[in-house]
Amino acid sequence: MTDSRHTSGRVLALLGLLGLVLAGCSSDDQAPEAAPDLDALLANADLQRGQMLYFQCRACHSLNEGGPNKVGPNLWNMFGRKAGFAPGFAYSDALVNADVVWTSETVSAWLHQPSRFLPGNRMVFVGVKNPQDRANLIVFLQQETSAADD
Repeated sequence: MTDSRHTSGRVLALLGLLGLVLAGCSSDDQAPEAAPDLDALLANADLQRGQMLYFQCRACHSLNEGGPNKVGPNLWNMFGRKAGFAPGFAYSDALVNADVVWTSETVSAWLHQPSRFLPGNRMVFVGVKNPQDRANLIVFLQQETSAADD
């Protein structure tokens, strides 16, 4: 009797696995879900949520003009600047040699997964997975790291 229960369990497990495989092979003509439009996310950004998200960043980064470099560089006036060139910070070769200018798009890609965006950089951060949270943080950074007349 034990053998038949064991065999029945295996058959049920195989049938379940087969069902999962077949579900993955459906011939549905639906396109994969498109990535959210960054401009739309930025337009709907929550500045207060961005400020809350920045609390994770403040141990390593300052934002104000003339603020200190910490473990990471001061982020003042970062948008529009070439990556790896904030004054007085010792960047990794990966950032210094990167052909990246910080824009909303590049900052979003960086914040999503720094190690994938630019392999060899020294930023120890897993990233912000939620696209709206990245947009919230970007809008906060844009406001806090730019001169009032920019």
